Amino acid sequence: MAQILAYDPNPDMHWEVVTSLGHDVVSFNDPGETIDYAQDNRVDIALLVGSEGIDMIKPLREISPNFKAVLFCDAPEIMEIRRALRWAPCSVLFMPIVKEELDACLKRALLKGKSTIKGRLNL
Repeated sequence: MAQILAYDPNPDMHWEVVTSLGHDVVSFNDPGETIDYAQDNRVDIALLVGSEGIDMIKPLREISPNFKAVLFCDAPEIMEIRRALRWAPCSVLFMPIVKEELDACLKRALLKGKSTIKGRLNL
């Protein structure tokens, strides 16, 4: 079971698919709250949605340079994907979420090492 941090600017987004895979999920729709949570809590993987999610990679990497991020995009806009790839996320998945793809993606991310988002108090 992994500790998952999920960010989506859409307040109606629900992450039941992730909990159905056996993971604990804490979700936010405010970037500041998401960063604050990452600073103070252990997180195995960050699930980030859209352009704002891409923008959050840099501040999250300042917390821990090796954190694992999975980006979700609504449409395959090549410029957004290029921008995201500069930050080397574990994966980029297109919405809507396909449970089997997400499960495989999370398993690959977890195999890449220990928890990588760590708050400054938990180092």
